[in-house]
Amino acid sequence: MKKKIGYTLLTILVLLVIVASIGIWKFNNTIFREKSNYLDYTFGSQPIHFDWAGDSIAGIYEAQAALIIPLKIKGFAHQFYMQFDTGAYDSFIYENNLKSLRNMGLDIKEVVKDDARYVEHLDFMFGDNHIKASMIKIYPNYGHSFNRNDTISRIGIGTIGSDFMENRITSIDFKNQKIQLFNQRPDWMTELPEFKSFDYIGRRIMLPVTLDNKDYEFLYDSGCSAFGLITIKSRFDDYTKESTKQINYDAKSWESSIPIRSKTSDKLFGIGNTQLSLKRVSYVDMYSWSQPLVTPFTRIGGWLGNQPFNESTLILDTKAEEFIVITK
Repeated sequence: MKKKIGYTLLTILVLLVIVASIGIWKFNNTIFREKSNYLDYTFGSQPIHFDWAGDSIAGIYEAQAALIIPLKIKGFAHQFYMQFDTGAYDSFIYENNLKSLRNMGLDIKEVVKDDARYVEHLDFMFGDNHIKASMIKIYPNYGHSFNRNDTISRIGIGTIGSDFMENRITSIDFKNQKIQLFNQRPDWMTELPEFKSFDYIGRRIMLPVTLDNKDYEFLYDSGCSAFGLITIKSRFDDYTKESTKQINYDAKSWESSIPIRSKTSDKLFGIGNTQLSLKRVSYVDMYSWSQPLVTPFTRIGGWLGNQPFNESTLILDTKAEEFIVITK
């Protein structure tokens, strides 16, 4: 009988290891697999101004809930914008908004490639930059309809993903709310301190950091705008104080919502040639018991949002896969 129980427990353990291994493999493959990039666009050399969009979270107003870029389309008086989200590996235009643009006379042709739909060509303005873009992916059944009278409120029509940054140098000046794109590093960048390496595999921006004398890779996700670091429960406890008030709420992620637990934090971490404060640490309150078991087998030590960079400039050179953080 004891042998049967032992064999049964061993079988269950082996099955759990196999299932966990498959799950981890699928997670890493989904996150880091190489992806086709059909997006092509031209741009001017002027800085692109961005805004912070506010929102109420658990009854608390968050002034920087999203990083959005105002957008103009010729012939429309509407206040359009696109969210800047480096956690999305593709840029999108939302299908419901696309239908409204067509209903109001904008001639937009589609292309189907690899079982996905794309806008063949779209001209728009980011500030003083005339963007001529082709092959912007269409996100199906998403967005909001609008008409010619909806010219007062801001209308989100899409997402700028990390494909927008591929083979370019992107400077994100959080303090002055400006994004600037370059095909080559301008002269003023050669006078900066040494750039550090980062990985851009699968168009995921994996920044090396040091925290509590341990080295991690954090995935920089500008879509997590209201956050500093999203990590596992045990590290959340280490990086925050027990006496600090915890905020509980459900964060929206595309069509789903995720239970988030957050606290403010003055914990410092090393990144590039400098140190920054985490500002806010959070964890996802789902399967938290299993997170410490799975995390060591993934490359992602945490999701890094915009909050730590608020007074800094982050420069990402995806050609050379090098970055720097400027704090002055």
